[in-house]
Order: sequence, then C-alpha cells, then structure tokens
Amino acid sequence: MLCRDKKSIGMAALVLAVALSLPQVVRGAETDDGLNQAMQAFVNAIKSKNGGGVLEAFSRTIPFKHVVYPVVNLQKPDYQKLVTYKEIERDFQNKKDWYESFLGSSDEAPFELHIKITDSNVKWARKGTTFNAVSSTWARFYITWRKEGNKWVIAEIGDTMS
Repeated sequence: MLCRDKKSIGMAALVLAVALSLPQVVRGAETDDGLNQAMQAFVNAIKSKNGGGVLEAFSRTIPFKHVVYPVVNLQKPDYQKLVTYKEIERDFQNKKDWYESFLGSSDEAPFELHIKITDSNVKWARKGTTFNAVSSTWARFYITWRKEGNKWVIAEIGDTMS
C-alpha cells in the first residue's frame, strides 16, 4: 500500500516508531523488576543496624537456605540449613546468633555476614536473581532472591568458611 498524503505518512511513521521501541520498553521493564532495590534495602538495613529492615528481606512462611562452602571445594557445600523467619526473629529479640551475624559488631559472630555484606571492597554482581560478592577477600559469597507475591525475599545465602 502506498501512502499518498502527509497524514497517512505521519501515521505510518508513528506506528513504525512505536513498534520499534516496544522491545526496548519491555527489556527496560525486565531490568527494573525491583530486585536491585530489594538488595540495596537489605544492605542499607545491615549498614544502619535496622533489624526490622533486615527481617523484611525474609519470607515469613518459607525458610531461606544457609549454605557454607569449604575453601578447599567451592563447588560443594559442606553445610546446609533451612532457617525460618521465627528463628531469625527470635534471635533478633534475644540479640543472639542471627542477630549477631547480620547486625553484630563482633568479629566473632557465627558467620560474620554483616562484615561481608558491608565490606567497602565488595562489589555486587547480579546474575539473574543472585548477587555475587566480587571481592579478593571473600572466596565465595552470594545472596539469591525469589519472588513471593509482589515482594522479593531471600531464598539462599551462600558463604565460605575456612
């Protein structure tokens, strides 16, 4: 079909422009899925020692998995544990274990997650729903998220112990 008048040409140009930009709009929506903001909110909550903000990152109904890898074999974990929201919440109320791990200032906290997450040398690289800590200090450290309704929650935290 040939467009013979300016109005038809203008309309055809508009339709073509919208059609060509549609994939970019969809791709932009995929990259702005809220996960980066959830991760940043979690890091900020730990940095500011905001216990409620840390608890917000976890599902109230489905436990997260804590996985620990030995330095000698970063492919196979030697420890895995499912941790419930109630367990974390109880530890936060008693300022023990997970509280110390996420918010404590002691270098002797069980897993020292607060040190690794707030390390200024760590750069977080996102691949899918996982954020890997890129650091010469921490051999393997990652946080994997999953969607629960409209909210992102932590599904797994992987760590390295020597």
